[in-house]
Amino acid sequence: MRTVTLLSAEDFERVAQILGPCELVRGEIVPMSPGGIHHSLVTGNAFRLLDSHCRPRGLGRVLTGEAGVVVARHPDTVRGADVAFISFQRLPNGPAEHGFLKQPPELVIEVLSKDTSWEKMEEKVADYHAMEVDLVWVLDPQTMTLRAYPRGGSPLLLRGTDTANAHPYVPEFAVAVGAFFEE
Repeated sequence: MRTVTLLSAEDFERVAQILGPCELVRGEIVPMSPGGIHHSLVTGNAFRLLDSHCRPRGLGRVLTGEAGVVVARHPDTVRGADVAFISFQRLPNGPAEHGFLKQPPELVIEVLSKDTSWEKMEEKVADYHAMEVDLVWVLDPQTMTLRAYPRGGSPLLLRGTDTANAHPYVPEFAVAVGAFFEE
C-alpha cells in the first residue's frame, strides 16, 4: 500500500519554481509538459489582447506565465493559469502581492496543449468554477476555436470571426476569436 503525503499550497509554493512546469492537484504534484512555440504564441496573443484593453482603462491586473491560482483547500489544488484577469475590486490596486493568487479572477484563459485531453481541461475548468471564477475561455490551437465556460451556464463554441465577449466580467472586452491565433 502506497502512502502519500499531501502538500499544502504554501509548501507547493516554496518548491514550485525548482520543479518546472507542474500543478498541485488535490495535494499531489502533477508534472506538465512545457508549451511549444504555437502554445506560447497563442498565450502571448491572449495576454496582449486582454492587457491592452484592461491597462489603459485601469480595470485590474492581467496575469500570465502559469500564474498560480489556489482553487481548493483540504486537499489543496493550485492551477497554473495561462492568462487571468482579476479586477482591482477583487485584488486592490497597489504593490503586487507575492505568491499564488487566492482570490478568484473574473476571467481565466487556458490554451489547450497537444498532450492535454478535453477531460483533463474540463476538470480544470470545474476547479476554476468551484473557486468562483466567473468565466473560463479555452483556446484550442489545433481547431482554432474558443470554448467559453460561464460559471453556472452552458459552454459555447466559437470560431474564426465569431466574437468572444467577456462583458460584464471584463467590461467591454470583446474580440474576434481569430485574433488569438494570429502568428
